[in-house]
Amino acid sequence: MIRILIVDDEPSAGNILHLLIEKHIAGQKEIRICQSPEVARDIIPVFKPSLLMLDIEMPHMNGFDLLNRIGQWDFDVIFTTAYDKYAIKAIRFSALDYLLKPIDIPDLQNAINRHIVRQNAQPREQGRLVDNLISNLQQKDTASFKLALSTMDGVFFYDPADILKCEGDDNYTHFYFIHHKPLIVSRTLKDFEEILTDHGFMRVHKSYLVNMHYVEKLDKEGLLWLSDGSNAAVSRRRRKDVLDVLSRK
Repeated sequence: MIRILIVDDEPSAGNILHLLIEKHIAGQKEIRICQSPEVARDIIPVFKPSLLMLDIEMPHMNGFDLLNRIGQWDFDVIFTTAYDKYAIKAIRFSALDYLLKPIDIPDLQNAINRHIVRQNAQPREQGRLVDNLISNLQQKDTASFKLALSTMDGVFFYDPADILKCEGDDNYTHFYFIHHKPLIVSRTLKDFEEILTDHGFMRVHKSYLVNMHYVEKLDKEGLLWLSDGSNAAVSRRRRKDVLDVLSRK
């Protein structure tokens, strides 16, 4: 049984999302709609949702403010929003799900399926992820964001500047750090390429995303050597772009 609370100040948006879930999400579910975050604060302790589908842009109290005022919780969160580049980046850095309006059905199915997996297969770390999100949103710029990495051993938070490189392995990504043990995260390298490109990282090969701040040299064999003595292969088609970046260092 999935207990879903939709919080959206636009009645039509809430009703459409309700209909989409009823029609396209299999299994038992109980769904309620709330049109204000103030009322949602009172409903949540009584209804005890497993999933909160939360609009970000609402008057008086936005979705982030609502989470900040609830305090402790044990439900999952999927944000719904029109395009807001800064908020979306903060959400992605915090390993949380979001859906862009108008809602795409496959995206909705994938997001709720991920919720079901989280609900059944691992302890909930949602509160820590949302705390990280709220902290990121309070920063003056994205350079101060903390990246949340969810692993089999729990959730860890890092400054992007602490990451040396990321190595893709099908649907997994291996993270290598300056002062920490490596981690394996069940997300694709492409996911992190989209998140980290603005933080000095470059996709140099189909399997490697490198923090260019730690690059020492590119050798004749096409290997990029990092400050810790490790290396990453550079594909032929990306070699010129890598050399251009290195020439500006």
